[in-house]
Amino acid sequence: MDCLPYSGPEKKDILAETISRDVDGETQTGVSLTYSGGGTCISTGSPTSFTIKAWCNTDIKASDTIYTAEVMSQDPCHAYVELESSIGGCDLLSNSPIWVYLEKMEPYIGVIGIVGGFITCFYGMKLLRPCLFIAGLLSCCVAALLFCYAIYASSIDDFASTFYYFLGGGFIAGLLVGYLLARFIHVGAAVLAGWGGFCLGLILNQAFLFRFEYKWVFWTANVVCILVCAALTFKLFDETIIVATALSGAYFMVRGVSCYAGHYYNEFTMAKLLQEGAFDTIDPYYWCYVGGFVIFTFLGTYIQFRGRTKARKTHPYHN
Repeated sequence: MDCLPYSGPEKKDILAETISRDVDGETQTGVSLTYSGGGTCISTGSPTSFTIKAWCNTDIKASDTIYTAEVMSQDPCHAYVELESSIGGCDLLSNSPIWVYLEKMEPYIGVIGIVGGFITCFYGMKLLRPCLFIAGLLSCCVAALLFCYAIYASSIDDFASTFYYFLGGGFIAGLLVGYLLARFIHVGAAVLAGWGGFCLGLILNQAFLFRFEYKWVFWTANVVCILVCAALTFKLFDETIIVATALSGAYFMVRGVSCYAGHYYNEFTMAKLLQEGAFDTIDPYYWCYVGGFVIFTFLGTYIQFRGRTKARKTHPYHN
């Protein structure tokens, strides 16, 4: 028996649309994919079509996706099937306004990330004070944007109108904080190590913790790594700073490259994907960044340890 194709060979034969329906008084959203331009239907003489309707239900894990494989339509010329899950029909890759506006600055952020990351990764210990200054500057900028998004901005329009004001305010405050961290080495080193701990948490999540599929695991790992690395600076100053700068530098280099090469998910999107168990849908090229992250971290750590002056038992900044 010959099979009847329900779609043409071109991408233009596939139509994606957002859909909605009423379920117990609440609106349920989803996505439909309609394949058209197929063979000629015998009963009508018109081209056939086939539609997949994916409904969003955040209470259903990806592994428990509801799909009966039952063709819902009585019309064989325009058949459709339905599925319901926390992936497929849910908007997992939407960005917050922070990432939307930062994407507009990617050409500039990319250069800063690659150059600054290279210097931090391989010369972080030798250029400790400049690295501490940068850590303070970045911390204030991030804190200002988070404050704007989480507390001040009640809508996307509010965020759009105040984004650059808060970013500028964070930059100015960061100049002062960066100076103070560079002036008071031990406090600054703890902050810098905290950034390295955050990057270590990202590596652990991307390497194997994502298999737990819980968002709280993502954040717990990052917070614990931040606190542990910051505390270690008071016991193992040289070693912690070298590893922290290698971690941070590797991360910024990878993020800088991603500004031009693409195929990278920001950390908040990754947390959402992990929560929904959708890691199988992640772009394969993304794992190249993870591999580069690990390689540059080990390479930066090795080079900095090799370049350390062995004759000195303590770092000159301790004095």
